[in-house]
Amino acid sequence: MNTLTKVFVVLLVVFSIAFTTMTISVVARTANWRDTAQKYQEHARIADTNLRNLIAASAADAAASDAAVNEHLRKNSQLEATVQQKETELQQMRAELARASSEKSSSEAMQRGLLGQLSSCDTTRAQYRKQRDDLEREAIDVRRRNIDLNDRVNELTARVAVMLEQKRQFEQQINILQQENTKLAQRSGGSFSRVPLEEATGVAMNSVSALSPIAATAIRGSIVDVSGDVVTLSVGATDGVKEGMIFVVHRDDQYVGDLKISITDPNRCAGRPVGKHFSPHIGDSVVDAARLGTSPG
Repeated sequence: MNTLTKVFVVLLVVFSIAFTTMTISVVARTANWRDTAQKYQEHARIADTNLRNLIAASAADAAASDAAVNEHLRKNSQLEATVQQKETELQQMRAELARASSEKSSSEAMQRGLLGQLSSCDTTRAQYRKQRDDLEREAIDVRRRNIDLNDRVNELTARVAVMLEQKRQFEQQINILQQENTKLAQRSGGSFSRVPLEEATGVAMNSVSALSPIAATAIRGSIVDVSGDVVTLSVGATDGVKEGMIFVVHRDDQYVGDLKISITDPNRCAGRPVGKHFSPHIGDSVVDAARLGTSPG
């Protein structure tokens, strides 16, 4: 029930009371005015009771309406505060969105720059990879050539040792022939002109130098220790071993490789293999390359 209806009801009750009072006044002048007055009084009491009940109900409705209005006002205030808070949050979100958009633009620009640098780095890396591949191929070729050269050097070293031995034998033969020639001249009592012996053709040893100092007799020994690429022999300086000498290593009458002496002691010496294809073992026999073949065994 709204306020207008309540006001209308109140006015209607007031008019009813006034009309009842006037009616009682008029009727009192009639013959049965007492009965009529009592009836109207009864009606008046009923109307007054109804009016009081209506007023009480209206007051209760008004109080309830006021409470509802206050509650709605409170909720409205809360909603307004919430709206204000949401507007503040919305403004903050808009500011964050603008900042995020700016950061995104900066990040995209930085990303484009990094992509450009990455592309340049990829190009440079491809060039470096190509250069590395070329260098690796060249290194492989150089290693292969070094291996071939080492093999060739080992082969030539062995041949030089053999040729040095041949030269020594030829020199011995020349000395023997010269001694026999001198003895024949003395026996005949004549003056033999000493005919110089022609140097053996095909030897061509004048321009060949020994790989190591030549000892008076062949130096023979064995390998007593192998530590990495350092090989220790059973002969030393007292046997005529000197630094720089080359020893030929044999195993069961099989050629194993060459060994160059770098350290000498009175009874021991040590050196390293000449070339990479060399696997010395303890017990292998060794003989100096310069006098190879001068002593049996």
